[in-house]
Amino acid sequence: MSDVRGVRATVSGVVTGVGFRQATVERALALGVLGWVRNADDGTVEVHAEGLPDAVDSLVAFLDDGPAAARVRAVDAAPHKVEGHEQFAIRGVPAGVFVVQEHAATARHFDLRLEVDGVMRSWAVPKGPSLDPATKRMAIEVEDHGLAHNDVEGPLGDGAVIVWDRGVYEQGGRVPWPEALQRGHAVFVLHGEKLQGGFALQRTARPAAKPQWLLIKRRDDAARPGSDIAAERPESVKSGRTLDELLADGR
Repeated sequence: MSDVRGVRATVSGVVTGVGFRQATVERALALGVLGWVRNADDGTVEVHAEGLPDAVDSLVAFLDDGPAAARVRAVDAAPHKVEGHEQFAIRGVPAGVFVVQEHAATARHFDLRLEVDGVMRSWAVPKGPSLDPATKRMAIEVEDHGLAHNDVEGPLGDGAVIVWDRGVYEQGGRVPWPEALQRGHAVFVLHGEKLQGGFALQRTARPAAKPQWLLIKRRDDAARPGSDIAAERPESVKSGRTLDELLADGR
């Protein structure tokens, strides 16, 4: 890792809608460079690259021209900390909505739900999501839910449920969804009120009645080593109430 360096670049000009992101991914993969590329809201393209110096320099040089249809005006590149990316990915590909609901049922847990092909793919996360990349949370795959369930909050059966976090998310990695989930390794970027940045779901080989996964925070600018976001922010993003408050009202 001591030989690896990182660069963050912003490319301006006629660079969106001309295949710039895909061309950058292909060049990065050929060079063995890790990182990501995304279209920014202001019409620029942002690139994070990390790898051996010569390979990173070659990718930055490619950004000066881009694909044939691009008209690059400027490339603003600067050294950046190495974040430990596993592969080069396109960011900014909308995938749908996500929600995390905290649920007191037979056992208290959090449900992570990601919209995939019109349904909410769901995982029960006993200890809740974490923003600490060193913390790997067990996530047990459960049945799909409909999108209407995303707004459910209040008493439910013998327990209760709150909308702990919600927002939209983007696909990540080189493998498209839902194929990434079928293969057992899916990378995604959350834009929630509490959860931000890159995450990965990695299916384990442990035999079980229901598939078991690990939910892992990626090492990026949104990471918070040593934090426990589930304990620090127990309130609902919908009502501001905590699950304990709802349970107390129901007694």
